[in-house]
Amino acid sequence: YPYTKYNDWYTPLAGGDPMEVQYFIYPEHVGVVEPNYALTVPMIGVFAHAYGEYPFVDEKYGHAEFTWGGGMEHQTLTSMGGWSEDLISHELAHQWWGDMVTCEDFGHIWLNEGFATWSEAYWAEQYYDFATYQEYMSIASYYGPGTIFVEDPQNENIFDGNLSYNKGSWVVHMLRGVLGDADFFDGLALYRGNHEYGSATTEQLQEAMETVSGQDLTAFFQQWIYGDYFPIYTYGWIEGPQPGEITVTISQEQTDTGLFTMPIRLLVNTTEGPVDVTVENSLATEDYVLTVAGTVESVILDPDRWILRQVRTEVTDPTFDQGILLVNGVHWDSYGAEIYSAYEDSVFWGDNPITFWDCFAEPGGGYPANLPAPIGHDSVPASILGGYSTVIWVGNNYNGDLAKWAETPIQSYLEVGGNLLLMTRTSKSFLAGDLTGYLGVTWAEEAASLGNCVAVAAGLVNIPFIGTQSWNDVYLTGMGAESTLLFNDTAGFSGARGTGVWASPAGGGSFRDTGGQFVHLAGRPYRMNHDILRQNVEYILEHYLSEPFTSISAVPGQDTVQKVPATLEQNFPNPFNPVTTISFSLTAPGPVRLSVYDVSGRLVRTLVDEGDVTAGDHEAIWNGQDQSGRAAAAGVYFYSLETEGDSRTRRMTMVK
Repeated sequence: YPYTKYNDWYTPLAGGDPMEVQYFIYPEHVGVVEPNYALTVPMIGVFAHAYGEYPFVDEKYGHAEFTWGGGMEHQTLTSMGGWSEDLISHELAHQWWGDMVTCEDFGHIWLNEGFATWSEAYWAEQYYDFATYQEYMSIASYYGPGTIFVEDPQNENIFDGNLSYNKGSWVVHMLRGVLGDADFFDGLALYRGNHEYGSATTEQLQEAMETVSGQDLTAFFQQWIYGDYFPIYTYGWIEGPQPGEITVTISQEQTDTGLFTMPIRLLVNTTEGPVDVTVENSLATEDYVLTVAGTVESVILDPDRWILRQVRTEVTDPTFDQGILLVNGVHWDSYGAEIYSAYEDSVFWGDNPITFWDCFAEPGGGYPANLPAPIGHDSVPASILGGYSTVIWVGNNYNGDLAKWAETPIQSYLEVGGNLLLMTRTSKSFLAGDLTGYLGVTWAEEAASLGNCVAVAAGLVNIPFIGTQSWNDVYLTGMGAESTLLFNDTAGFSGARGTGVWASPAGGGSFRDTGGQFVHLAGRPYRMNHDILRQNVEYILEHYLSEPFTSISAVPGQDTVQKVPATLEQNFPNPFNPVTTISFSLTAPGPVRLSVYDVSGRLVRTLVDEGDVTAGDHEAIWNGQDQSGRAAAAGVYFYSLETEGDSRTRRMTMVK
C-alpha cells in the first residue's frame, strides 16, 4: 500500500543513540494525524520512567494505519484504526504490558488490557494534571456484575470492555492507592524483572507487590479479580467518647456480594485544618475513634476516590416543594447536535417548569437558550434532591455519568417519596442492586439494539426512532405485583421485551404516601422522535408522577376540598380479585369522599360521599365494579380519601 511515511526519534533514558519511531499513514490523513502522533515520543518517555525503559529500545516503535477500528499492539509497530490520544497511549502501554510481559492465558487478560486502560489515565495525569487522571478513572467506573478473571475463555468474551478493560484499570488504580506510589512502581519494576519477555499470572503480580510492600494482598486480589461487584458504604460521625475525639462509624451494605477488606482514607476537616486518617475496614459495621484538634466540621470518606465504591447518603426531611429537577447525563461534546437539539426541543420535560442540573461541564457553545442555567454539576447531593417532587434523569453511561448516578442517593430519594423518570441506555448498570427489585423487572437480553418502542398503556403512544438504539438492556414483559408495563419492543427479539415500566409501591414513600413512583424508559432518548417522546414525557409526568405536585393533589385532575387530618390504610387484600376492603379513620367528624381512580386519573367509582361522617375508624368495600356496575379491568388503581382538611391517596392492584 502506498503509505506516506515519516519518522520521529526517542532518546533512551540512559542516553546514547536515539531510537527511530516510524509512522505509516494514509496519504489522505497527512496533516490530520500529526498533532496526536507527535505525542508518541513524550508518551514513551513517561511510560519509560514509570515502567522501565521501552522494552524494544534497540529496535524501533511505530504506527501503521489499518482499516479496522481500534488498534492492535504488534510488537514494535502498532496497527492503528484511529489516531486519538487515548488510543495511542493505550496501544503504546501494551509494549510493556502485553508484549514484554504477556498474560499466561486469557483468563488473566486483564493484566494486558487493565494495565493499558489505566495507562491512558496515567499519561493524562502526567501530561495534564491529577484532576484529569481522576476524570479518566471516573469514566472507567463499572458497577455491574461479573469477575475480572475470565473463568471460561473459550466461551466467554475475554475482551469485555467493562471487566477486562475498565474494572481491570480500577484494580491497578486501587493497587496504587493501597500501596502508595513508591511501593506500587517498585512492585511493577520487580514484576517486570521477574517476567520480562515472558508470561505471568495474577498471582505472580500479587507476589511481586507483596514482596516490595510487605503487605498481604490476598483479600485484595480475591475480592477484586475473582469476586464481583464493589463495596457500598454508609458512614457517620459523632463527638466523643472523650474530649478531642470523634467516633466514625462505617458500614457496608452488601446485597449482591460479600464484605470487602480495604484501607479507607478519611478526610477530617476541622477548624484547625484538615486531618488525613487511613483506617482498615473489613466488617459489616466498624467504629473508629479518632483524635483530632479543633472542632470537626465534616468527615469525607475516600475523598479522592481510590476505591471503586458507592457511598450511600440519605435524603432526610424532604420538602418536595421545588417541582421538577432535570439531570443531564449525556456528554455534550461527544453527542453534539443529537443531544443539543433534543434539549432545544424541550423533549425531556415538555411545558413543565424545571430546575436544571448537569453531570458535565457546560458545552463549548453554551447551553440552549430554553434551558435554565444549571444549579450544579457532578452527582446530586441528598440536600438538593429532597427539595424536588420529581427527578428526570437523562442517562447514557458514557464519559462518567454512571458514576455521578451511583453517587446520587436515588434509592433513598425514592424511599422517602420522591418520584423518578429515568431514560437511558445500558439500563442494567443504572439499576444495579436493589433498584432492579424496586422496578419489579427481570432482565432478559443485554447490550442489544432495539427494534421499536410500542406503547402498551393507555394514554401513551408508540415512539419512532431517529437513530441507532444500541447498547440497551431489556426485560421480560411479566412485571412484579407493583409494576406496570408501559412500552415493549416487538421487533428486535424473538418475543416481546419490556422497554418501559412504571413501579408504584403500595405504601408510597415515608414522607409522601403517594410518592416513590419510578418510571423507566430504555433507549437513547436523544435518538427518539422529539415530538412523540415529548408527548409521552408530558403524559408520564402528569398521570404517573403527579406533576405539577402539590401537597393536596395526588391523583391528577381530581377536585380537592379543604381538609383536616385523616388516616387512610392500605387496602386488604392487595392484590385482590375482585373484592377488597379499604379502612380509614377521622380525627374529627365531617364530610368524606372516598373514590377510586384509574392510572389516567379518571374516576372509576365513588365508594363514600357523605356530608357528616363520625370521627373514628371506618371501612368501605369495593367489589371491582365501576359506577355503572360493570366489572373494571385488571390493573393498577388509586383510591383517594378527601376530608375537610386532608387528602390521602394509595395504590392498589386488581388481578383476574
